[in-house]
Amino acid sequence: MTKETKQETLDLLCEQARSSSEPIAILDKDGELAFLNKLMQKALPEGGLTPRARAHLARRPGHSFYRLDKDSGNNDQDFQLFAISLAGYRIVTLVERNDDPRIKRLQAQLDQAYKRSITDPLTGIWNRNQFNEFIGMEVARATRYSQPACLLVLDLDFFKRINDDYGHAVGDQVLQNFSKLLNEQIRAVDSLFRWGGEEFTVLLPNTSLSAARFISDRLRILVSETALAPTAKITVSIGAAELEQDEHADAWFMRADKALYEAKSQGRNKVVCAALEPTRAIGRSDDDNPVLLPWKSSYESGHPLIDQQHKELFRLGNQLIAASLSQDTRREDFLRLATDLIDHIAQHFEDEEAILADIGYAELEPHRRAHNGLLLRAQKLRDQAENGTASTRDVIHFLANNVVKQHMIKADMAFFTELTSASAPAP
Repeated sequence: MTKETKQETLDLLCEQARSSSEPIAILDKDGELAFLNKLMQKALPEGGLTPRARAHLARRPGHSFYRLDKDSGNNDQDFQLFAISLAGYRIVTLVERNDDPRIKRLQAQLDQAYKRSITDPLTGIWNRNQFNEFIGMEVARATRYSQPACLLVLDLDFFKRINDDYGHAVGDQVLQNFSKLLNEQIRAVDSLFRWGGEEFTVLLPNTSLSAARFISDRLRILVSETALAPTAKITVSIGAAELEQDEHADAWFMRADKALYEAKSQGRNKVVCAALEPTRAIGRSDDDNPVLLPWKSSYESGHPLIDQQHKELFRLGNQLIAASLSQDTRREDFLRLATDLIDHIAQHFEDEEAILADIGYAELEPHRRAHNGLLLRAQKLRDQAENGTASTRDVIHFLANNVVKQHMIKADMAFFTELTSASAPAP
């Protein structure tokens, strides 16, 4: 959690504590008192929580209780301090027993405060605080697993005119419709945030710049063709950047934001991708692992997202095969790699079906049925490998023969020509 995000979260928790009908104290992770509302001050007139009580409550994860002495200013009643964790803080109240109904009331109040701290009240999507959290985690994840990641920064064009000409109520409607449209279009693994005003961001894990360009352009076209407001046509400008090696989150965002402003300077309703030095790209080279399923240029469809995902299928498959051949690989490591591969296959199938639907592929339904069958079989094999009724050889054979040779190389190639024709520029 960044320093700014932590302070904003604390401010929201303090605001909630001030308006609460319960006595509340807030402790930081070290047990230091961050806030004490008036009801808690009244209940503990001798100066608040003792160092011993604070230390006890701070060092115990989850829910914890601390029994107060009867001479601690509680009118001789047998009270306990109850603490619960939220957003890096310990929230403390007074209860009479372990099943005191005030515990549920406090939990409801805290849930409300936490939701306010991470979501945008107008659109309901994650806010800038949550973006600051997620982008840091994505940098760490991409670096750790040597996988590409892209960031999109989107800005509605001439949005001020909407507010000026039609009023802020219409402007709010546009923002709500826009965020809903994006949420419906991005993948399950992607994350959407409202950065501020009419500016939004999207994190795309395991996505190369060429794939991000395709995703961005599809979003741009969709926005221009969708009636986001009853009174005016809305367009969007998008800047995209792929994470570079040893790049900090702030620098990554600045490159994407600079690309956005370049898109606006080019006339708006455009996508601009920040330049990426190939030697700075994140991702394992072909030499990092034994290539047991060699990628060939003949497997390329010409579609950036499909080709990137097919290459990632080969990489993850080779990683799994290499693990199966190593005597040092633990069973749980093999199962984790198998799960990563299956998750990628599921996401790829979903994206591929959406692309084929866009071009009106006549054989989409049988292709979708083939996807469902492969995915169910993959998940079953993974479960069987976990309980010992299937071997690693069974999993590898299914990957190499059914997914790659039979489906990707044969079934997928049947739509390559239509895909190329659909993406070709009009004469």
